[in-house]
Amino acid sequence: MSDASAAARVYGGLRGVQTAIKDAGRLREIASVLIRHGFGALAGRLSLSGGSAEVDPTLAGSPRARRVRGVLEALGPTFIKLGQILSTRPDIVPADIAEELVHLQDAVPPMAWDDVAAQIVEELGMPPSEAFAHFDREPIASASIAQVHRAITHDGSEVAVKVQRRNIAHTVTSDLSILHFLATQAQKSIHELELIDPPGVVAEFERALLRELDFTTEARSIGRFRADFSGESGVLIPATFPALSTSRVLTMEFVRGTKVTAIEHMDVDAEELALRMLRVVFMMVFRNGLFHGDLHPGNILIQPDGTIGLIDFGLVGSLNPNQRDVILDILIGISRRDFRAVARTLYDAGIRMPGVRYDYARFEADAVALMDQHLGGESLAEIEFGAFISELVAGVFRHKLKLPPTYTMVFKALMTVEGIGKTLAPNINFVEEAQPFVREVLRDRYSPNALLRESVNALATTSRFMRTVPDAAGGLLRDVADGRLVVQVQGKELRAIRATNRRGSRRITAALVFAACAVSGSLTITAPGPRVLGVSALAFTFYVLGMLHLIWLFADGLRSR
Repeated sequence: MSDASAAARVYGGLRGVQTAIKDAGRLREIASVLIRHGFGALAGRLSLSGGSAEVDPTLAGSPRARRVRGVLEALGPTFIKLGQILSTRPDIVPADIAEELVHLQDAVPPMAWDDVAAQIVEELGMPPSEAFAHFDREPIASASIAQVHRAITHDGSEVAVKVQRRNIAHTVTSDLSILHFLATQAQKSIHELELIDPPGVVAEFERALLRELDFTTEARSIGRFRADFSGESGVLIPATFPALSTSRVLTMEFVRGTKVTAIEHMDVDAEELALRMLRVVFMMVFRNGLFHGDLHPGNILIQPDGTIGLIDFGLVGSLNPNQRDVILDILIGISRRDFRAVARTLYDAGIRMPGVRYDYARFEADAVALMDQHLGGESLAEIEFGAFISELVAGVFRHKLKLPPTYTMVFKALMTVEGIGKTLAPNINFVEEAQPFVREVLRDRYSPNALLRESVNALATTSRFMRTVPDAAGGLLRDVADGRLVVQVQGKELRAIRATNRRGSRRITAALVFAACAVSGSLTITAPGPRVLGVSALAFTFYVLGMLHLIWLFADGLRSR
């Protein structure tokens, strides 16, 4: 184990002990909630004590997914936000739980008016009555981190004011420490979660949550989305009001509209709307590289004229060109029914876990069988893309591969919009509608300028590599000669590994001697003195010694087999 790794483990252990001591009451509360919802065995495996808590029959008899949602709701804002983010991660959360966690969006009681007013005074330096010409006391939406009020600015603009819950940062910080402790406990005691890497999931959640607590990050995201869609008609991204916004208060243009799933009474062409929604998502993924990470129906509001209004940009994801190429290659493989290409793309994009032996042939066979089951006998318009992607991601996970969170967020966004699109227009052809964007990205990928850039980058990389090879090889040979090359291996059968290392060292030495003899023989082939078989005796001696070492190498290899 490296010094850095050891230090990290020590720090993690100390942090866990500190959390267990400082937040003992909160840990007991968590244990009690778990027990009441029928997860007493889980509390026991996490070494949590719930005191005298007992199972609530009315809760324990509910389906597992609903009980998980109940636990998160009972534990408050941080855990609710964790559930909302986990609902976008089909790679680590079972499908039934992910579907249930989506309903956490509207499960938070509103803040008291006095707290809202105090927060605005603290952030804007004046009460709501002075900062705005009018401010509705009743919120129009309440979430785990903040709630939204309708207001009118002094210039007459109708706005939505997002106000962060007071002291939420302190609550989140405390709960994050507890989540780190629970994740460490889970990793130690629940081996089934080893591949999920609970500490890594919590660390990722922490980064996302801390970004969401800073409303200036959301304001910047909104600005980028507005710039990306500035030339696109039929899409509305709300403007922000910087003078009335801070890190804990965000004032935006008020977006009116009807939830996309409730437009049956609107005079709107449902099929045209579905196609435009797909276009919006494809533009995010393939053209802009910045996409909305929480596209549930409540965040898609349809205007009377059919314009699509998007709100709530607290959770966004970004794709670099390489990641866009991966998504593109998957869609190209699906459209061409080249299932082996899709399997290879997914396998290459996956994150390998240390100490796990991977079998690509088996992975490919399973992935191809799954794709053939979903895509083999149906037209593109009949494909249930959401179900297919969900099972494909689950299949990747079964083979102990992890997909980077960005990909799973993209897949979730595509699945959500495809599901909404199929509801509006059952015959919509998801893959076919992606083709114009696929062609556009392919043109950009293989344009002369792009190929020239890649060639220059490849040439520069090769040049740097070739410049470093001689020095690196010379240093390695000097370390071997001076005995400074040390290889440390940890394993269960250390004695066998050491024997293998010794055999390998002998083979390296023999190979080096053979190479040295071959080079020396070539250099002395015309040396003065007696000659043997047309070459100098010295060169002949070098060649014989080299051949003896080469023969020994072959013989040793045969013995090993």
